[in-house]
Amino acid sequence: MYKAILVFSLCFFASCMRDNDSQLYRMNIDVVMKQNDSIQVFYTNDGTINFNEGASFWVKVKGKDKNQKIDIRFPKNALPTQVRLDLGRNPKQGEIIFNKFEFVYKNHKFEAKGKDIYKYFRIDQSNTVLDEKSGALTRKAQQPNGPSLYPNGYYLAVKLEELKFKK
Repeated sequence: MYKAILVFSLCFFASCMRDNDSQLYRMNIDVVMKQNDSIQVFYTNDGTINFNEGASFWVKVKGKDKNQKIDIRFPKNALPTQVRLDLGRNPKQGEIIFNKFEFVYKNHKFEAKGKDIYKYFRIDQSNTVLDEKSGALTRKAQQPNGPSLYPNGYYLAVKLEELKFKK
């Protein structure tokens, strides 16, 4: 009897954790980053692109020579309307291959891969170079920050808004 109650309690707790997890806004990205680094994620909740440090967070990335999926979880109660990605600070980081992204909220998602990524994001031309053939992102010479991706107009905002109200 004790074992049955314990198993039931564990299953119930795990179910609650999954339900709470589905309430978080997530962004999964598929990238190749060969060196250990960090990604700074900025977001706004008001539809603007007025990004600031107060609405940003860091995600550590372990360098790998192959594709890796990075799970980015937005803070609890954050419902982003626009998102910016600063892809690293490590000056030894070479090119970054950004293969795919997907936004997930309440078990619904939308994704883009390859060239379709740039329908939703644009490079920051002051510090980023995009090789359109290979999809490689690199920092411009003498820039301390890595490549940055900003929202491309309101395409991203529209998709994020749709995701919030999907049933």
